[in-house]
Amino acid sequence: MSHRERRSIDELDDDRSSAVREALGCYAWRSLEPDVLARVVLAARDRHRVEVLLGELTGTVAGSWHDLAPVGPDDIRIAPVTEFLGSRPWRGMPLASLVPEILGVLHTWWFRWQWRLGDENARSADEDA
Repeated sequence: MSHRERRSIDELDDDRSSAVREALGCYAWRSLEPDVLARVVLAARDRHRVEVLLGELTGTVAGSWHDLAPVGPDDIRIAPVTEFLGSRPWRGMPLASLVPEILGVLHTWWFRWQWRLGDENARSADEDA
């Protein structure tokens, strides 16, 4: 990976983190239950991803958005985030530290989940513990 590609990835991570921090800033996020915090983080991350994808298409504009609504309670990505939050004193952390850690957990979980989909012999998450 070239320095330029690495820089581009770092900038995307910074933008994603900023978008999530901005979304959480509209909430009394320290008082949220871990699963609700996870749902808001996921919604903000998803919205940012859509904005990035639209920005890559010639002639498209994201336009204005409705108020951010948390993802549904059955989203499979909630569990790894709430598990992570359960192991950390997150309510005492600044958003600038917490959000990149949550996004890193999501990235790792997503990679592992995708790998398991492609490998029928992969061990379950319970076996990894």
